[in-house]
Amino acid sequence: MHAGEQARIRDAWTAFWRAPASRLQCIAGSAEVTQTLREHWTVFANTLPANARVLDIGCGGGAAARSLVATRGDLHITGIDFARVPFATEPQIRLLSETAMESMPFANARFDAVVSQFGFEYGRIHKAARELARVLTPGGTFSLVVHHAESSIVATNRTRLNALLALQQDDMRAAFLSGSATALAAEMSSLRRNHPGDTLIAELVRVLPPRARMSGRERCTAWEAVEVALAPEQAILEALDSCCVAPEELSGWLGPLRQFCNVTGISVLRKPNGRPIAWQIDGTQNAVCDA
Repeated sequence: MHAGEQARIRDAWTAFWRAPASRLQCIAGSAEVTQTLREHWTVFANTLPANARVLDIGCGGGAAARSLVATRGDLHITGIDFARVPFATEPQIRLLSETAMESMPFANARFDAVVSQFGFEYGRIHKAARELARVLTPGGTFSLVVHHAESSIVATNRTRLNALLALQQDDMRAAFLSGSATALAAEMSSLRRNHPGDTLIAELVRVLPPRARMSGRERCTAWEAVEVALAPEQAILEALDSCCVAPEELSGWLGPLRQFCNVTGISVLRKPNGRPIAWQIDGTQNAVCDA
């Protein structure tokens, strides 16, 4: 990923975490998903030594950190994220913005444990795995919750991404910029048919036709405003789609992690109906790590 693309995604996540509704977590799923994740972190927290220092990679708004300290108030959590994220209000949690997982500002063996909830997979895995091993104490443990390509979270977000891409296709843009009510109505009808239930499509069906009656210059300005408004969400959804891990990709994805760490457990967190939520990757730091 080139520097410009990294900056685009970083800015998109910064905007996301700036929204109050996004501060705790970014899970597009049911209460069952949230509960399953909390239960996982409860179990993991109870395996840690007293007063353990824990690093949360790709912390976002601190959802995993809050689950950990809700179980164990003696834990000390440091979260890092490459975007600008909100400050934590809990005294046991410190969230550091604009901090790359591939180059962490911590001493060797600084943490007793490392966690990540839908964060580690967004990094450059080889460099991030090396840093994870470096900052863990010898024998320290880690637990990574990684987007599963067959999860409802990924499916929901792929549906949304497809809607955003369809909305910005050349035919739709041309219909709006032409000012033709007939052409625009046809394109909007196709969008509603192909993406039923999408709230954004429903809203644009309402607001775009009146704007198509404006002057040509005003229509151009209005369409550019739509594209600018959609860009951050599209960047996030595209990153998720490219970073989630399919079953047939898992072995290769784990290669860098296994180079620097002992992977002791690979399982799937699931909904009560059996549908995957995420990969659960557990392990320990190698006693001798050649970083």
